[in-house]
Amino acid sequence: MSDVRGSIWRKWDLHVHTPESIVHQYRCPEDENVWEKYISDLESLPEDIKVLGINDYIFIDGYKKVLKYKEDGRLQNIDLILPVIELRLNKFGGTKSSLSRINYHIIFSDALNPDVIQSQFLNALTSKYQLSPEHETISWHGVITRESLADLGKKIKESVPEEQRVHYGDDLIEGFNNLNLDLNEINEILSRSYFKNKYLTAVGKTEWADIKWNNHSIADKKTIINNCDFVFISSPSPEHFQNAKDNLTSENVNNRLLDCSDAHRFSDSTDKDRLGKCFTWLKCDSTFDGLRQIRNEFGSRVFIGNIPPKLENIRKNPTKYIKSIKVQKTDQSKHTGWFNASIPLNHDLVAVIGNKGNGKSAIADIIGLLGNTKNYSDFSFLTKNKFRQGNLASNFIGEIEWESGQSESKNLNENPAGHETEKVKYLPQQFIEKLCNVDDEKFEDELKTVIFSHVDEKDRLKENSLNDLIKVKTEKYKKNIDILKMELGSIHESIIEQEKFCSTKYKNGINEQIKSKEEELSAHEKITPMEVEKIEANPEAQKQIYEATQKLAELNQNLNSITEEIKTKSNLQNDVEEKLSYVERLEGYIENFKKQYEIFISSCSKEAEFLSVDIKNIISLNINTEVLLTQKEALLLEKEQLNKILVTDSKENLITKKAKVEEVINNLQNQLDEPQRKYQIYQKDLLDWQEKLKQIKDELDLLNKRKLSITNEVEKELLKLREERNKKVNEIHQNIVSIKSVYEELYKPVQNFISKHSLNDEKFQLKFEVSIQIKGFSERFLSLINQGIKGPFQGKDEGKKVLEELMESVNFNETQSVIEFVNKIVAEICSRDTNEPESINISSQLTKSSSLIDFYEVLFSLNYLQPIYSLKLGDKDLKTLSPGEKGALLLIFYLLVDKDDIPLIIDQPEENLDNQTVFNLLVPCIKEAKNRRQIVIVTHNPNLAVVCDAEQIIHANMQKYQDNNIEYLSGSIENPDINKRIIDILEGTTPAFKNRESKYYISI
Repeated sequence: MSDVRGSIWRKWDLHVHTPESIVHQYRCPEDENVWEKYISDLESLPEDIKVLGINDYIFIDGYKKVLKYKEDGRLQNIDLILPVIELRLNKFGGTKSSLSRINYHIIFSDALNPDVIQSQFLNALTSKYQLSPEHETISWHGVITRESLADLGKKIKESVPEEQRVHYGDDLIEGFNNLNLDLNEINEILSRSYFKNKYLTAVGKTEWADIKWNNHSIADKKTIINNCDFVFISSPSPEHFQNAKDNLTSENVNNRLLDCSDAHRFSDSTDKDRLGKCFTWLKCDSTFDGLRQIRNEFGSRVFIGNIPPKLENIRKNPTKYIKSIKVQKTDQSKHTGWFNASIPLNHDLVAVIGNKGNGKSAIADIIGLLGNTKNYSDFSFLTKNKFRQGNLASNFIGEIEWESGQSESKNLNENPAGHETEKVKYLPQQFIEKLCNVDDEKFEDELKTVIFSHVDEKDRLKENSLNDLIKVKTEKYKKNIDILKMELGSIHESIIEQEKFCSTKYKNGINEQIKSKEEELSAHEKITPMEVEKIEANPEAQKQIYEATQKLAELNQNLNSITEEIKTKSNLQNDVEEKLSYVERLEGYIENFKKQYEIFISSCSKEAEFLSVDIKNIISLNINTEVLLTQKEALLLEKEQLNKILVTDSKENLITKKAKVEEVINNLQNQLDEPQRKYQIYQKDLLDWQEKLKQIKDELDLLNKRKLSITNEVEKELLKLREERNKKVNEIHQNIVSIKSVYEELYKPVQNFISKHSLNDEKFQLKFEVSIQIKGFSERFLSLINQGIKGPFQGKDEGKKVLEELMESVNFNETQSVIEFVNKIVAEICSRDTNEPESINISSQLTKSSSLIDFYEVLFSLNYLQPIYSLKLGDKDLKTLSPGEKGALLLIFYLLVDKDDIPLIIDQPEENLDNQTVFNLLVPCIKEAKNRRQIVIVTHNPNLAVVCDAEQIIHANMQKYQDNNIEYLSGSIENPDINKRIIDILEGTTPAFKNRESKYYISI
């Protein structure tokens, strides 16, 4: 029978003998009806067995009897009973001592009346053929009946010596055992119009295998099996079956092997050939047409074993499979037309077909709505300018039922609430188009969603997306990089400061200062105070002069002491101020460190809380500034005292003392006579000159020392700073490499899946890589450079080309290569014929709006290096794909790569794809995906449904002149009604199909 759910898994046993078979072992006591026991045994078969092939040797009586029981209301557990005739061919296998004959089975359609099979096939055999038993001296002709076969057996036994007749069996059995038929004659009868498309054939694998492979038999052996539709075997186990199938495959012959019970005994027997012992599952309608479809799609519609993996998956995950959807009017609605449908859904591939504007997308949108899709804004049917216009949708309720028995409903005017779990993945056509035509970032996010499905649950750290997980796992490396960049900034400030001393301008300035001091020294040496002779006076005057001179000497000595003390105290004051500035800077550093610690503790709070630990017990911060505060207080006190000694307005300050001493000296000098006064002035001028001479020499010595330090200490310091810079660049790059490793770790599962997948062959190749790539560097770097002046990057196009050539030679995944690259950029700028240091050369190449710090940050911070995953479809990078190719890639990801197992609904997956892409890319992925999840596709092209061998076809048809009633007819491809609709839509009716077929150079 046809099922509205389409093709579903059922067990089929196509080789079941009855008590009417010439050979059987259905034994029971005389007071028990063997047929009643047989029928009861069939009614007790495992519930999965839904189809039986009632098999008789030569006759059809057993099938007729079983059919009569079915017509009388028995065998309600069996959906379909097919008549199977078993014949023995005149082809022999085995050895001379043990001959075996090929068992040949004809499986007839149940649409054929048994009388037709009897009259047009069985009677044709008997009237057509000269039957030749082994003993050719026996002449026998006749219609094959039980009586005629018994007569044949009787004649055979009569032809042997009487003493050997004890070794022979019943006359009927002996007659049957010696009846052999010619395959060519059988095929000639089957070719008649009565049987067109109403029979299938099978050969027994065990007897066929007995035919020896030799020069005389190989052609017949291959012809027999290869011309059959199926091969039958009765296996004791699935493993035994698989070995038999592998043998057929290795022998390169028909391996469409089906396991059958070959039942000759009741189900309670221990023999393998018993009722119910069958491992064959077929996915099709319980119809003869369904079996014919199995012949066409054998690989995907047959399973041999205890239970097909898909059924097992459904039983374990009933909340992941939709059982049915229902759309009907609300109780309050008075609206007529549109929906009143209840549609059971197949668990594999459901294809919704129909002409345009007939309600196909309605199903997809409604399933998406009921499954809480997040893409509801891209609905094409449930929109305000269509079905939701004028509040029409509010008149209808949609209901979804899951295999778990749970059901949910929504008014078709609603949208899923933000908190509701997404139970289906819906890809509306508008959603796919927007992703592929407009938003590259969202397109990549969709791919990341699929990639995230391959990350093991234990590795997700309870994060909900790949981006969030990447952020968590790379956070520590990014913080390391931020700290290293700060340290790098300090190094660059030091380099800039030190290189000032190496500049030509600074060196020239030092030389000019030295020259100026030397000239000042020379000039000072030339202005030595003119010597004044000491004049002797009279004793009285001499005494007076002596006393004044002595006093002046004391005062001058005191003045010198005060001057020296002022100088000392001033130097001390400068030292105190400098120390206080260092204290303040250190306090700032400590305060900043405290803030960084607090930020660090805050950033660890989530992990610490999860682990129930106090992060402060792991990393504690102990700041003891007591020593610093003590020193600061002492310095402030010393500053205050020095200030008091030097400048405070009091009698004790040195400035006042110095002024008073100078005043006393002036008064004493004025008391002397002119000669003595001049002599004293000379003494003072000489002392001042000598002090000035010492000062000039000290300053000149300091300048010479500074000049010498440029070539010694400064160069050494610069070398040290540049080494430190390279070390920081190394550390930054190592952290970027660590981030890359995080990407590789997270992308590795999907990368392995893609590379190992059987479909990732020459038809399409998904290539996946993670690498460190340079991004945005050229534009940012050249924006700092003045390309209008002479230099390595002069000229907009020429400069860009030079930079790109430098970049092409770099492996940005290797740290040493990156360090060489940044230093080579600097070397290029500094390669001009100049003695200027690095920073001066660079500054001369920058635009007015750019600073040297900007340049260093852009080049050495490595902000332009990013770990990037590269995904290619064939030889094309993700960024270069056309919208159609992006659409194909997105579909491949959701069909082939996505590990999510919720139902996948796709509206028009073939849109914007050419037929070759559909066949080479889309079809294999759909056929693969339906094995592990439920898929619903809405398509304008039924060819897609046919080629993908959809298990269920839903044909949508809107009665536009009857209140827009939408009718949904569903079933399998092999369902005649569905098949007709496929042809009508695909080919424009059967006559049109035949017309095109006649014009093709190949047979369709």
